Amino acid sequence: MNILAIDQARAGAWCVFNYKNKSPVAYSTFDYSDKKYTYAQVLVQIGDLVQKLMNDYGISAVFIEDIQLRQNVDSFKKLAQLQGSLISTFERNEYLYDFVPPSKWQNYCNARGRTANEVKGKVKEIAVSSGKKTSKQLSIQFVKEKFEIETENDNLSDAICMGYWIVNNVNIQSHEI
Repeated sequence: MNILAIDQARAGAWCVFNYKNKSPVAYSTFDYSDKKYTYAQVLVQIGDLVQKLMNDYGISAVFIEDIQLRQNVDSFKKLAQLQGSLISTFERNEYLYDFVPPSKWQNYCNARGRTANEVKGKVKEIAVSSGKKTSKQLSIQFVKEKFEIETENDNLSDAICMGYWIVNNVNIQSHEI
């Protein structure tokens, strides 16, 4: 059984995990630039991408990172629209789906933002020099150490971490005939 984890946004990522083996099968990023796509077109493109992935990889369940209101209300609104569009796709196609709060996978993969005193050596240096949030750098480090996947794209590392949390913590019952 394969599951799909999506870090959804205009520029996001996805990862297909083998549920039984608890390992990544395929993964990639996507980026629907505002120079080329309106946000309404982004909603359609990501919905189409998800449907293609569901068909190509025989996905049994799909999980998307839940959204949180932070400082930027406009970004929250767009992520809520994307989440609604994806829910519509899932319901229309009778896909099994759920939401994953970022704190769940971040804690599990030790990718939760830490205080300066908690962050050790190289990660702190890289996070400061790269300008990335510590939690993003920690997720990149986790996928490198756990799966030997080299990436500088934190959306991709987040999708992989989320998938890893899912296959280790979510009980999915298969009713295959």
